[in-house]
Amino acid sequence: MAYLFRAMFGIVFLGILLPKKIVRPSDFFSFLYGFFVLLPYVLLNSIRGDIPFEEFVVFFMALVLPLLIVKLMVMGMPVIRTPGVLTQGGVIFILCVFVAVGIALALANPTPSAGFDFSNVYERRLEGRDIFISGSLFSYVSAAIINGFSPFIAFWACWKKKYWLMVIPILCWLTFFYLLGVKAPLLSIGVAALLGVAANKAKIIAFINYVYWLVIGSFCIFIVEYSLSGYSYVADYFIRRSFTVPPWVMSSFFEFMSSDNTSWSLLSGATEDKPISLLIGENFLGMEGLNANTNAFVYSLGAGGLPFYFLTILMVGFVFFILDSAFLVKNNPSFICLGFSYAILVVEQAATTALLSSGIGMLMVLLIFSKRNVDSTYATR
Repeated sequence: MAYLFRAMFGIVFLGILLPKKIVRPSDFFSFLYGFFVLLPYVLLNSIRGDIPFEEFVVFFMALVLPLLIVKLMVMGMPVIRTPGVLTQGGVIFILCVFVAVGIALALANPTPSAGFDFSNVYERRLEGRDIFISGSLFSYVSAAIINGFSPFIAFWACWKKKYWLMVIPILCWLTFFYLLGVKAPLLSIGVAALLGVAANKAKIIAFINYVYWLVIGSFCIFIVEYSLSGYSYVADYFIRRSFTVPPWVMSSFFEFMSSDNTSWSLLSGATEDKPISLLIGENFLGMEGLNANTNAFVYSLGAGGLPFYFLTILMVGFVFFILDSAFLVKNNPSFICLGFSYAILVVEQAATTALLSSGIGMLMVLLIFSKRNVDSTYATR
C-alpha cells in the first residue's frame, strides 16, 4: 500500500506537469525528463530497497525542482533577434565536412578488437577509453559527431526530403559501433529522422504520440521475443536501459548522498578527487570500471552539492530559453530538433558535457545565425 500511494502521488503530479503536445523546444525537455527520469523513478524508487515515504518525497522533489524552474524560466520570454548569415544548406555542408574529417581520424585509430560483433561491445568500449581519452580534442570531436551532428543531419534529411543524406548518420553510427560498440546513437538517429518526417508534415505538435507508440511497440516486440526464445534484444538494449537502469543509478546516488559518509557534503558535493560517476560506480557500488552516469541534475548534486545543482538548473533553463526564443524568430523546426537532442543528453549525462562535447553548442551558434525559414507550412503563428 505504501508503494501504491507513492506511485499514485507521483503519477498524478506528473500528469499535471508533463506537456500534452510539442509547441516549442523546451516542451521536449519537459516531456523527456518527465517520461524517462521522473516516471521510472516514481515506479521503481524501491529498486534498491524500500525507502521511507519522507525520503521518497525529498528525493522526488530534488528531481522535480529542475523541471519547475526551467518551466518558469521559459515562460513569457523576450524575443532575441539575430542576423541571418548562413543558409540551412550551408549549415549542413559544414556539418558534413566536419563529420567526414572526424570519421577519417577515428578510423585511423581503431581499437584492437574493432568489429561488428555484439559479443565484445563492452571490450571495445573499454579499449576506446585508451584511444578516445576523456577531455582530449579527439574525444570531443567523436562525441559531437555521435550525439549531435548525426541526429541533426538525419532530422534535416527527412525534413527536407533529401533522404540520400541519411547515408551520413548511418555511416557515422556504423563507424563508431565498429570502433566502440556504441548502440544508443542508432535510436537517437532514428527518432530524429522520425522528428524530421513530422516537421515535413507540420505534425511535430503531436510527436509525443509517436513516442508513446514507439514505447508500446517496443514492449510488444519484447513480449514476442521473450515468449519465443526466453531472451529479448529490445528489452536488453532499449527497455532496460531506458526505464530500469536510470532509477537504479539515481537510487544509488541518493543512497550514497544520504548515507553516513565523509565522501560527500551537501554544500560542496563529492570530497574525493574523482569523478562522481566513478566514485559511485567503483567505490560505492564496488564495480570496477563502472562509470555510473545519471541525469544532469542528480549528477551535479552529487558532484558539487546544492550550489552546482542550482547552477546546472539555471544553465539548462538558459539553453532552452535561447532555443525557444530563436525558434519563434527563425520559424525553424531545427531548433525543436536541438531541444530534443539536448533534452535526451541531459536525461543521461552532465549538462555541460551535453552542451559542449555533444556539439549542441556549436549547432546552436550555427542555427542562431542562419536565415529565417520561409516555409509557410511550418509557420509558428
